[in-house]
Amino acid sequence: MAIPIILMFILLIWRPWEKDGTSLESISENMVFVKGGTFNMGSNDGRDIEKPLHEVQVGDFYIGKYEVTQAQWRRIMGNSPSSFNNCDDCPIESVSWNDIQRFLKKLRKQTGQKYRLPTEAEWEYAARGGNKSKGFTYAGSNALADVAWYDSNSGNKTQPVGQKAPNELGIYDMSGNVWEWCTDWYGEYYHTNNP
Repeated sequence: MAIPIILMFILLIWRPWEKDGTSLESISENMVFVKGGTFNMGSNDGRDIEKPLHEVQVGDFYIGKYEVTQAQWRRIMGNSPSSFNNCDDCPIESVSWNDIQRFLKKLRKQTGQKYRLPTEAEWEYAARGGNKSKGFTYAGSNALADVAWYDSNSGNKTQPVGQKAPNELGIYDMSGNVWEWCTDWYGEYYHTNNP
């Protein structure tokens, strides 16, 4: 059984400071193995769309440890639609779910690997630290500023990837910097239809 290779979109699959920052050869070097397991997804204390807290099981998978950068997007797609441009090491943003599907199709063709977006359950499990979770409020800390770029510390723009502390699995920027896409979507009864 093959273990899925997942891009946390937008999580980086290359290190921008290695080689030219767009090399396809280093993709596998920047993937983090996430051992599957069972966790409580959602929150009874959060927003209504996070309720109810429910148990979910996910299998093993690999996920990118960084957000996909503008330089990497340009390498695959030939353009960079980001609003916060002129920052090769900043995450790509202003891309739709369909744009990402086109990116993934081209990436799979160029690498021969079966990359995909994570499910919402896989994303949350990885963000919470997987089977190494310490129960932090944010992905890797109880102090938001330690692990995230957000409105109070970012200058209202994206920041280069991997500058804050990683979570328990060694994944960066899962709290803050940019919103990340998943392969599935939220619905009123998501938790009963997508265990």
